[in-house]
Amino acid sequence: MQIHKHIEKKIEREYFFIKGTIDIDSNYFIEEIKKGFEEKSNNSYKTNVGGSMTSWGFFNDNKNFSTVLKKIINYLDKNIKLGPYVLSESWGFSLSIGEKTNLHAHEPNMWSGVLYLNDCNAPPLEFKEIGEILTPEKGNFAIFSSFLGHETEVNENDSTKFGISFNVKHVLFT
Repeated sequence: MQIHKHIEKKIEREYFFIKGTIDIDSNYFIEEIKKGFEEKSNNSYKTNVGGSMTSWGFFNDNKNFSTVLKKIINYLDKNIKLGPYVLSESWGFSLSIGEKTNLHAHEPNMWSGVLYLNDCNAPPLEFKEIGEILTPEKGNFAIFSSFLGHETEVNENDSTKFGISFNVKHVLFT
């Protein structure tokens, strides 16, 4: 075997990270998520979300979620040129005492997001490589380049965090 070159370096990469707050009917979404946990297709304790989780596409056809997402997309489209894209996945989750989210990213998607549904004392979502956090408060959201790693520490508080995460992928026209 001959190795002609072996390089391990970090390179700068453009990304975006946007966080804000949006008005939502959190009771509606939390109740829908709880229904999703009961379905056979749920992903509870099967992914990087170390808690309860609906199926991957649970909210893809939900009109109430579409209304919320359109408001976020309108801001994004006015401020960042990303090209054509479409919602690929949207799922609900909860993290209770003793649960956490493992460090992960959402590649190969174009961008991703999370929307918190309730105020609680659970740990924030951390984006350590860029020094950002998102606190779990009703209506707080972040949208971000999908390659950004993020995680939460173990929830040691007696409160459950509810949220919706989603991925958006490129649309290629032929």
